[in-house]
Amino acid sequence: MSDPVRTPDVIGWARALPKHCAVIYRYDTFDESLAKELRKVTTANSQQLLIRSQSRYEFSDGQHFKRDTDLALISEAKRKFPDALLTLAALKKRRYKAPLPDIDGLLVSAIFPSKSPSAGTPIGVETLKERTKEMKAPVFALGGINTKTAPALFGTNVAGIAAIGALREDDYGR
Repeated sequence: MSDPVRTPDVIGWARALPKHCAVIYRYDTFDESLAKELRKVTTANSQQLLIRSQSRYEFSDGQHFKRDTDLALISEAKRKFPDALLTLAALKKRRYKAPLPDIDGLLVSAIFPSKSPSAGTPIGVETLKERTKEMKAPVFALGGINTKTAPALFGTNVAGIAAIGALREDDYGR
């Protein structure tokens, strides 16, 4: 996931990512020209591109929804764009009042202590295990994940991991 503060050079950041991963473009102010350039980079790297809170499927593979998005909006997006990838940032402490719509991924965070200002108190591996049992959507772990903490995720039934800082050169040590 990009972050407006932690990954200010979104294009350079995306170029450095491994091939075949998904890139979620998050921003403070949407920049269409940047999104189009990011689409070129992700296509060249065989990566999927999701854009946060923008249904601009003409140059992305889907959309990442903020934590408090009305679930009806996600259902509507799936109905209108059945082939689009749709992900959602999971609620941290509350439970959903309705069943989740058909989504391709639910990002649960923060698992471990994180540098992200929005991370809050980490939920830990045991709570992550409980959440993965409750959710019908594939769960992706986010928050404080790096080469030292990732092995603790074995056996949690997560579909994968998501990261911001661990994928930056200065944090990851590439």
